[in-house]
Amino acid sequence: MEHRHYGWMALCTALGLALFASHVQAESHGDDPALEDAVAYSGRWATEPALCERDEEEDQAITLGPSRIEGSEASCDMEVTEEGDNVWEAQLDCPADDMATDERIRMSLEAGDEAEDDVLTLTYLDREDHEVTLVRCPGPGE
Repeated sequence: MEHRHYGWMALCTALGLALFASHVQAESHGDDPALEDAVAYSGRWATEPALCERDEEEDQAITLGPSRIEGSEASCDMEVTEEGDNVWEAQLDCPADDMATDERIRMSLEAGDEAEDDVLTLTYLDREDHEVTLVRCPGPGE
């Protein structure tokens, strides 16, 4: 596959999770500390800040939530485990009507002084450790 396809999949993945992030406050995560801590990576993400702007035709950011990733081309469930401080591994389960895939990713968060300074690196463990670096998109009204 071409490298731009990997970047687009990562972007789509992050978009899906961000949409789900709004449910984080309303839902209980049970006794699973990995999901409670996973809120740090929740939000809208893009490969560059300009892609955070919502376009009427297509959203080019991805949304990450505690157990879901959504983008304009794919929506996947994620089973997340915490690997260390600001590092999580997720098993993606994407339905066949999207871009069918069952693969593992590692999410490494470098938190900045402000939320918009956060950087998230997605490493596709089943794709020769291909990495995609994402920046956090500002929230509504920011």
